[in-house]
Amino acid sequence: MSISLDELAGRDGWAAAHAEGRPFVVYKYAATLDGRSAAEDGTSQWITSATARGEGHVLRAACGAVLVGSGTQQADDPSLTVRTDDERVPDNRRHPWRIVLDTHARTKADAKVADGQSPTLLLTSPDADTSHLDGSPIEIERIPVGDNGLDLKAALAAIYRRGHEALMVEGGPTVAASLISAGLVDQVVAYIAPAILGRGRASLNGGSITTMADILRLETVNVEPIGPDVRIVSRVPR
Repeated sequence: MSISLDELAGRDGWAAAHAEGRPFVVYKYAATLDGRSAAEDGTSQWITSATARGEGHVLRAACGAVLVGSGTQQADDPSLTVRTDDERVPDNRRHPWRIVLDTHARTKADAKVADGQSPTLLLTSPDADTSHLDGSPIEIERIPVGDNGLDLKAALAAIYRRGHEALMVEGGPTVAASLISAGLVDQVVAYIAPAILGRGRASLNGGSITTMADILRLETVNVEPIGPDVRIVSRVPR
């Protein structure tokens, strides 16, 4: 590929995010040409090719930490590990930290993120009942709650305090939209498949942008084919 792994993970921008006391945030998603990340019946495997999915695993390793919201965790039960033989992934970065943003602590003790393959951090509210996770390998940190759920700046600060310099956000669409609206996403890596669904879940859901006057325009870093798909890397201007 013509783009380097450092460019894919936005490494040249990490220091600026660290100055804000948070990790550099990369939002990665896969979608059809009409912007759907899942079909109407909820199925999403697989929108993009094995080539694109494999590179997504490499990006997980490059960032070192990956975050999903409780909706994605409940719907997909992802393992969030790195499953690729790509030589760019060193053995000591095989699996990233797995982080679940879960206001009401609905993640179950038998979820794949609790399988012990790599550390897992559950960020939840101060009053959430986490007793069902007693004895599990999941680490729990309680985060202040704002008007629309967990305080996202506090969540990112908690992740950064653990030494995570970069964070890959994989879903869901509501969490990603909230982070974008809060100005907490630095880079977007989009894998676009030459396919159309017409109906189904959009890549983003919600957020604060309601008019063209407020549209967030990103700076294009790289566009190139990856297998039958197209990868678009863009940077949020600061």
